Amino acid sequence: MTEAPPFGPVERFEPRYLTDEDLADLSSFTGLSTEECLGRVTNYSMSELAEAWRAADPKGPDEVLEFYRSTDLYIWEQMQWHSSLARMPYWESMQRLVQDFPPDEGSRVLDFGAGIGTDGLFLAMNGYDVTLVDVDGPAFRFAYHRFERRGLSARFLESSSMLPRPDTTYDAVVSFDVFEHLTDPLEAARRLVSALRPTGVMVQTAGFVDEGNHPCHIRNGLDRFSGGRWDIYLAGLSLKGIGTGLFIKPVGARAIIQRLRFLVWRVTGLWVARK
Repeated sequence: MTEAPPFGPVERFEPRYLTDEDLADLSSFTGLSTEECLGRVTNYSMSELAEAWRAADPKGPDEVLEFYRSTDLYIWEQMQWHSSLARMPYWESMQRLVQDFPPDEGSRVLDFGAGIGTDGLFLAMNGYDVTLVDVDGPAFRFAYHRFERRGLSARFLESSSMLPRPDTTYDAVVSFDVFEHLTDPLEAARRLVSALRPTGVMVQTAGFVDEGNHPCHIRNGLDRFSGGRWDIYLAGLSLKGIGTGLFIKPVGARAIIQRLRFLVWRVTGLWVARK
């Protein structure tokens, strides 16, 4: 199967990196055989979730949260997507986090919008103290099951809001494909940045697009942050890009420079690029 960009008009991705451990996770959680799980992941279509969203037609944050609490489709969608070649840029960002910001004793990472826990598992296996946050639903319960089955420890926090409520300071925050699902993505990002220690790292990707298969991407976010504007708003929160998907929280003059770049853009529409 031909791979495609993550938000292109495609129905499915080839799960070529799906492992025996992944299938064992799925089988033990769902009660299906590993062969049935492999077939479900391979044949899953993104149109399934899109159709379920349109049928539910959630209005407002409470109904959106209820949708995520009730559907199990994210288990299959994320397992297919996470094991595809198209997700390689995300894995490269995570590898760089590990290589350039290796964990010290007790290094804390917050995985906001953790979904099925794939990235949290990677972080835990690389020695980080991981906290996973998401809405209580089938996908998040599956994440807990994966950690328990593999004998890995992490902290799981159920969210009752579309906004993060960090209860401590973190050395890094990871949030992949989450902000576009939120009614107030900028406030969510602001809270996560506030929870980062000085010189802490945010690893994030936000797809503020919808080419037909992502009606769950909230329209006001798409209108406001698409076309590269999201990264500019992150600069307004003082974050500085240090590579694809990685941002550092600078201090002192460097933080002021980031905010000034944002202000210049707001006033003039000109974005001052930096090497």
